[in-house]
Amino acid sequence: MDSVFLAIFSWQFLLFCLAIAAVTFVIRKVVEYFILDNPKLPGNKASKLWRELLLPIGPVVGGALAGLVAVKYPYPEGISSVSGRVVFGLVAGLLSGLVYRVLSGMLKKTTETASNVISGDTNNTGSGQ
Repeated sequence: MDSVFLAIFSWQFLLFCLAIAAVTFVIRKVVEYFILDNPKLPGNKASKLWRELLLPIGPVVGGALAGLVAVKYPYPEGISSVSGRVVFGLVAGLLSGLVYRVLSGMLKKTTETASNVISGDTNNTGSGQ
């Protein structure tokens, strides 16, 4: 069971999650701009199909496809079969949004702390005085 947790918190998994989140972000923006915001085409951002089906399963399916296609990716030790890579991608896709939010929050907190140290704000008020 420990090897499962090591695989989930490995740099390979976190990087795979971030890659899926980035690709999902780009695809979402392109689809929303060119298709869903176009008055000449049917559909919109409020579409139940878009919000409740395609957006939630997009990263999961994308992760599975990436795991299937990315054979040269440095997967954690023990993941060498096609099915192992696909499951790795499924789980990475499922957790990609969460991993992005957690790492983004950690980075924001770190940069705020560093900014406060540089500016001499020891009370963490952000005023710089």
